[in-house]
Amino acid sequence: MGLKTTMALATLVSTSALAESSLTTKFGAEMWFPRTEVNEVDRGNEATPSFYAAVEHDVKYLPDARVRYSTVDAEFMSFDKLDLTLYYRILEHDLMHFDAGVSVSDLSNTKYLNPENGDRTTFDEMIWAWYGYAEITVPKTNFDVIGEMNFGDSSGIKSTDLMAGIQYRLPLRNNTLAFRGGYRVIDLESEEFPNTKGDPFVFANGFFVGAEFSF
Repeated sequence: MGLKTTMALATLVSTSALAESSLTTKFGAEMWFPRTEVNEVDRGNEATPSFYAAVEHDVKYLPDARVRYSTVDAEFMSFDKLDLTLYYRILEHDLMHFDAGVSVSDLSNTKYLNPENGDRTTFDEMIWAWYGYAEITVPKTNFDVIGEMNFGDSSGIKSTDLMAGIQYRLPLRNNTLAFRGGYRVIDLESEEFPNTKGDPFVFANGFFVGAEFSF
């Protein structure tokens, strides 16, 4: 049996299983206000959007999936980061929710500019990272404390993508609108970054605000 035939059969089986399952779709958008840092030196502030979509179901053994796009475009550093995350809902409780899985990220349109000597390089790579997400509900409220972590070391790049914040869930009949806010950090380190002093890394961290719609 050929690869294309196998993939077609797998897609057909997955589609049929999803059609019979309880399906939840999520769309989210955020505005992030990161401060950029290169080689341990601040290099200015940015305002940049982030978007994501996720599909969750109750098909046994088949992971849930999320796609997220983030971008940073600053004078000394830039990158587009497209994540595909496959995860399982490990814990479901009235007051706590926990997911775990793996993220594969495509880094493109990248730039690293050494502020000391002007050396420049790109780091367009496909990398992977461990993924975890948690929600802790404040009892008798619609507020959740939320947190997410991605960390990995592949293709010569050590990557960290962390988020912590609070969300407020607003029920809309069978749907939910959540308003979210918090702090996000992306740290990318590589020995390929040319530098004369300090650690060779690009760093973006700052507050974000956004909303998520689930149906």
